[in-house]
Formats: sequence, structure tokens, C-alpha cells
Amino acid sequence: MKVEKSTALLERYGGIIPGGVHSNFRQPVYFERASGSRLYDVDGNEYIDCVVNNGACILGHGDPDVAAEVKKALQQGLTSGIESELSLKVAKQLHDMIPSAEQVRFANAGTEAVMKSLMLARCFTGREKIIKVEGAYHGWFDEAQVSVHPEPGAAGPPDRPIPVPSTGGIRQNTVDTVLIIPFNNLEALEYTLAANKGEVAALLLEPVVFNSGCIMPRPGYLEGVRRLTQKYDVVWIMDEVITGFRLAPGGAQERFGVTPDMSVFAKAIANGWPLSAVVGRKDIMSLSHPGGKVLYGGTYNGSQATLAAAHACLEKLKTGRIQKHLQALTDRLQDLFRERVQDRGLAARLEQFGGQYQVFFTDREIFDYRTACAADRESYLVFQQTVREQGIWMSDGYLFHHGVTDAHTDEDLDQIITAYDRGLAKVAERIRTRPASGRPA
Repeated sequence: MKVEKSTALLERYGGIIPGGVHSNFRQPVYFERASGSRLYDVDGNEYIDCVVNNGACILGHGDPDVAAEVKKALQQGLTSGIESELSLKVAKQLHDMIPSAEQVRFANAGTEAVMKSLMLARCFTGREKIIKVEGAYHGWFDEAQVSVHPEPGAAGPPDRPIPVPSTGGIRQNTVDTVLIIPFNNLEALEYTLAANKGEVAALLLEPVVFNSGCIMPRPGYLEGVRRLTQKYDVVWIMDEVITGFRLAPGGAQERFGVTPDMSVFAKAIANGWPLSAVVGRKDIMSLSHPGGKVLYGGTYNGSQATLAAAHACLEKLKTGRIQKHLQALTDRLQDLFRERVQDRGLAARLEQFGGQYQVFFTDREIFDYRTACAADRESYLVFQQTVREQGIWMSDGYLFHHGVTDAHTDEDLDQIITAYDRGLAKVAERIRTRPASGRPA
């Protein structure tokens, strides 16, 4: 892989842009264009994209139907700051698709939507504390930046984790209002709810924890969450920023048959255009009615171009065909990966659901953050670097989530698994040459 132009651009602009990137989840490689399942960088390298805009690009890059709708919207001259008929139509699409969407309001990013949902939950309950899952990422604001990926040694026992700030710059008292629970542990959830009875406004929970790779809910877990939040009169906010529309037309709540009180959607809602939505029960959402108790503002909320992208995207997603295609692709990828791992005698697994997946170098079941972060990070980095050299775009984050789009084909999958096999061979070589101390040579 050539890197000269990207390296030169980083050297030229790295002094004015920290790290040369505008999000810390990106690598300083600079791209010129994208099409379908492919990315093309400034050095002329071509990649099969498995980052897919952090899960947002569900149809593929430059989907022609989305592009046509956006072009039409741009020609109308409407931008934002006023309402249009299209904003009503897209809201109706969401209302009809999502089980929890009695009412709908738009925002721009997942972080914004989560912030607004928490404001509504706190006003509705008159309480301040929130509960979140260890290892879950819900955005970059203060309360969300607690126990995202903490060092286990500083985070307390696995069944009673303590809140740990995940970044500098958040309010010092933030951890006083954020309670942390492990995923897939109903006993820990009920203990926390009972110990803080009458103080918790909301449980903020991602139904599949893609922000620690891919952690599936165990059978009965989500149903238990619904029962306990109702028992303790706590608003359940389901974070469907990633799961939304990938697992089913109505998101994870449709796929698992469990309806929360509120939900937040983003990413795939508009095939990567900056749009998010807060949806939920009418008695909660109505608090944000103009002149009501909760301010809900935003100049760019429901901007015309993003709504046009969403309208086209949701029309495709509502049938369920795309979700079946995504699941079939990652089912096959998981099977092929398992075969390669067995052939090489490695401790590795590929966890997947709904077209999203992650590779973990461990032989343990992945059921919460602690089991996910115990995977071998160094082996993952060797694997990822080898795979990237083969023309597959992957993140260097060993707890990141990867994915495919509707534009990915079986031929793409064949190239991906060939590259993955070479990555596994490199990991096996590293293990063979590891000295007795346990450190690689």
C-alpha cells in the first residue's frame, strides 16, 4: 500500500488539526472518493470498506436513489430553520416502522439525540440519575463519557462496576449521577434499581453492545430489562443509533420483540447523512411541545437534504430485504472465519449480528465488557494491519465494530475472508515465535 500522499498531507496539516483527524476514531489516511463497497484514497489505493461510516452507510457509498433525492432537494433551495412537508413525511415513515415511535422529533447526530432523550426522561420523572452499561458508548457528552472502556483494574468488581471517567474535561460531579451496570446481568440491574429507588430517571441501554465490538443479549435479558424498568418506574431509553434499521425495519426492538419507552436513531437512518431522531411514548415526548416544559431546539434539525436522504433510504429499508442480505453476508463471514480459525488452531472468534461484526482473539464467550476487553489486543493489531495491507479497510480499535452494506457482494466477502486468512496466519506466526516470557519476539 502506498502512503506517500497521506503522509505528506498529515505533515502539512497535522500542526493545525490535532492528529490530522476530526474524530479520534479515525486514522490519518485521506480519501478522494467512495462508491458502493469501495473506498479510494489519495495515494490511489482501493479498499473494500468494512468500517462503513461507523455503521451508518447501510446501502453503500453513493447510493443512486439517495443521491437523486438529495439532488432534487438541493434544487428546491430549502435548507433548514423552517419546516417542510418532507419533515412530516419522514416522521410518518419512522412512526410506521418503529414500535416505540408514538411521536418523533429530529436532531442531527446520535449524541444530540441521546442528550435530548435524557432531558425528557429527567423532566418526566423528576429524577436525575441515569444507569448505563459498562463498555457502552452513547456519545461524547459528559454523562455518556463514563465507563466507556475503563481499565478493569480501576473499575471495581465485574458484577458491581464503579463509574470511571473516560475522558478529561467532564464535570467533576458527573460520576455522582451515573450508575454503571454490566451487560447481560439482570441481578446487577435490579440491585442498582433497588439501591437507588426513586432516584433513577432512565436506563440508557444499547440492545446489542456494538460499541464494545459485538456483544449479544442473552435469551430473556431484554425482556427482563423491560420488566425491571417498569417495576421501578424508570424510563428505558433504547440506543438504536447502530442497531436501528440494521437488525429489522423497526430496529432491535422489532427484532427482539421488546418495546422501550423511548429510542434514539441515527447513522443508517439516512445512509450516513447527518440525521438523528428521538422517538417515544406520547406522554414523554409531548413535554417538548413548543411552550412545554422541555426546550427542544436546533437550527439544523430536519434539514431538507438530510430528510431527502432519509426518505429514500427508509423506503428501501422498510421492506426487510436489505436486512436479510446483511445478515446472510455476516452469517457466511462468521462460518468461513470459524473454519479458518480451526484450521490454524487459534483462539479467535467473529461475533456478528445484522451485518455488523467484530473479531476477538479469545476462546472465551463474549457476554459483557470485561470478557470483550480481555481479548488479545496485540494479536488483533497484527491481524488488522495485515488485513489492511490486503486492501480491506478496518479500524485499529480492537473493541470497534465493523460491517457490510447492501452494496457488498459475495465476491467482496471472498476477498475479505482471503485477507482475514492471511491475517490469521500472521497472528499464528507471532504466537509461534513468542518467547517463553510471553512477549512476542
